Amino acid sequence: MSDSLDSLLAPLDRGAFFAGHFGKSHRHFPGEAARTAGIMTLQRLNELMSMTSVWTPETMMLYLDLQPVATADYCARVPALQGGGALRPDPDRVQDWIAKGASVILNDIDALAPGVRALANDLQQATGGRSQANLYFSMHQHKAFGPHCDVHEVFAVHCAGEKTWNIYEGRDEAPVNHPDFKPSDAERARRAGKVVEQIHMKPGDLLYIPRGVYHDALASANGAVHIAFGVTLPKALDLLPIIWDAAIQNPWMRADLPRDMGPAEIKDTLARMGGAIAEALNSEGAGKVAAAAIKNWPYAFKGYDLDGLVAAEGQSDAPRNASYTVSRQVKIVRHKGKPYLSDGKQQVEVPGEVASQVDFIMGRSSVTEAVLHAEFPEMSEAAVAELFQNMKAMRVIA
Repeated sequence: MSDSLDSLLAPLDRGAFFAGHFGKSHRHFPGEAARTAGIMTLQRLNELMSMTSVWTPETMMLYLDLQPVATADYCARVPALQGGGALRPDPDRVQDWIAKGASVILNDIDALAPGVRALANDLQQATGGRSQANLYFSMHQHKAFGPHCDVHEVFAVHCAGEKTWNIYEGRDEAPVNHPDFKPSDAERARRAGKVVEQIHMKPGDLLYIPRGVYHDALASANGAVHIAFGVTLPKALDLLPIIWDAAIQNPWMRADLPRDMGPAEIKDTLARMGGAIAEALNSEGAGKVAAAAIKNWPYAFKGYDLDGLVAAEGQSDAPRNASYTVSRQVKIVRHKGKPYLSDGKQQVEVPGEVASQVDFIMGRSSVTEAVLHAEFPEMSEAAVAELFQNMKAMRVIA
């Protein structure tokens, strides 16, 4: 765990913050610009945005005075080596819109800057949640969004310029990402109510806003930059796949329902479903699956170790008794009876011929090629080595 979060929470210690504020009340943590310089600066943002092949209309979005800028107005189709083309934000068009006062939103930038990735990982370890980082670049007196609340905990890190945040009295109860929790702008303004506090943010500041609390912000000068780290905690709703997986194994649940069911028959069917679901959820297996789902809820922020690969050049291959640690961030999930390796963001189907071997590996905290070969003597040493190489490449073992 890094000290990124502790630095931003100072002078309050981590324990006091989580006991007194997390999930309960907003809190402003003023700070010096130096403590966010390693996370993002205006110069670093300029470099990121100049990586034009990275951005798409989904990852770079523009808003002007509460309205989204149409994709066709700031993007252009660029040629691809394989033929055809891809739609990309055009720097000239984007800068024209910025000059008019447009805000730029960069989504999912966790992996694009080491400082951002370090804080995102720190937040995950501290909360047990998933962290997603979106960057907001704003111009003087132009709002991207009106009063709104988020479906996750918000840690807003201010990196450049200045911005004034409004915290409103309204708070939605446990909102989630669903159409039922996406009211109209007028309804949002009504639910927000009155402003209870205005907070002026400068570089080095952190603002924590609990899930459901209404807020908005307005840049006090051109070039205000903040990164909103949204932390989503696991919910009972996220354990619903357990019910589906259990139902699939029940022949009665898979059977067709009779035609022309009456109210009494429907009531009896729902009651029987409830009993079957309750029985499945009370099983030892369901408890283990739920515990694993909660443990593996945070995203796995992966990276490369090219220095290590270069340093290993010329060395002999790792011996068969070299021990590898099995990642706890990756788990086996099943869809339509097929196994997949998943880290929460991506998943790869496990080939049927090595499904048993992968199950064996994932059930251990560490493993060696020799142990796997002893368990599956029918595999050749070359096949074992290939499986280990593939699993290392996917960061399942290390």
